[in-house]
Amino acid sequence: MTPERTPELFDSWAENYDDFVDTVSDRFPFAGYHQVLDRMVELSDPKEGMRVLDMGIGTGGLAKRFVDFNCEIWGLDYSSKMLEKAAQKVPSAHLVKADIRSEWPSELRIGFDLIVSAYSIHHLDLNAKLDTIKRMHDELLNKEGRIVIGDVSFRSFAERAAARRELAHEWDDYEYYWAADETKTMLWGEGLYVVYEQISFCGGVYLIVSV
Repeated sequence: MTPERTPELFDSWAENYDDFVDTVSDRFPFAGYHQVLDRMVELSDPKEGMRVLDMGIGTGGLAKRFVDFNCEIWGLDYSSKMLEKAAQKVPSAHLVKADIRSEWPSELRIGFDLIVSAYSIHHLDLNAKLDTIKRMHDELLNKEGRIVIGDVSFRSFAERAAARRELAHEWDDYEYYWAADETKTMLWGEGLYVVYEQISFCGGVYLIVSV
């Protein structure tokens, strides 16, 4: 994660974050944002009583979608203000303040049926992405569980490179947007099966399970 992506920065965004995303959800990098979150829920196949962990819960927009399924919802974030917003949207959620890159609190080692993350992991470079996903799988996920990630993503390294050229004035070189081909290859090498769906020109969803 780049140095300026601090908890204090996200604290400053928390109050207006949802309104901001709504106003830019038709353009890069948030094009298709709500469709990405909707598809994440569909691929999650939520059931009553399912224990769900939202990594990088932010203001709780994704987590709130699981409330109607009577899931047990947990959320992790390193921004206190974001967690306050999430608590307002999902009062029943168990919220934990921690950095996704650090060692996770022992209270999370209870076994989750589902781990989700939306528009958070693009702050990590490729190696950190892979390490984080592997740790989610090995340390926090139940044996038959699944991981569903939605984020700024492209089908391939080549498509991402082309988008960077076309969106030069909007592209943020401090972010690490996903390329599905390289991600899938690396995760398959770790024994994880990956299905990827492109939802908008710059937004996609990954379903990750054990082989």
